[in-house]
Amino acid sequence: MKQNSTLENNGFTLLEVMVALLIIATSFVVLLHSRNQSVLSADYAKQATIATLLASEKISEAGQEVFPDTGEETGDFGDNYSQYRWRTSVSETPYENIREVKVEVLWGEGGSERSIGLVNYVREKK
Repeated sequence: MKQNSTLENNGFTLLEVMVALLIIATSFVVLLHSRNQSVLSADYAKQATIATLLASEKISEAGQEVFPDTGEETGDFGDNYSQYRWRTSVSETPYENIREVKVEVLWGEGGSERSIGLVNYVREKK
């Protein structure tokens, strides 16, 4: 009789196998979600970096002008960066010889539109 009781303990029950599979499946779902989030974060970081560099380029263009006129302008960056658009706004400040230049670079469409903005102050060159 003692030989039969030792044979009964050699293996896993169906319940133990099902619990192990549940733990493994849950782990895979969590890992897959983490991977997808890291891919999305890397994509956003790439787009935000490009937008920041484009905004910086646009700001430096405004600073090279003699003295920018107040108003707003919009445009795009051509075929190389067709998904990005820019918007500049030049406004007066309390000081006569200084203008505030705001540049906003936008990308995406609809509800997923994102933007990066930079502000610079340009002094009239005499």
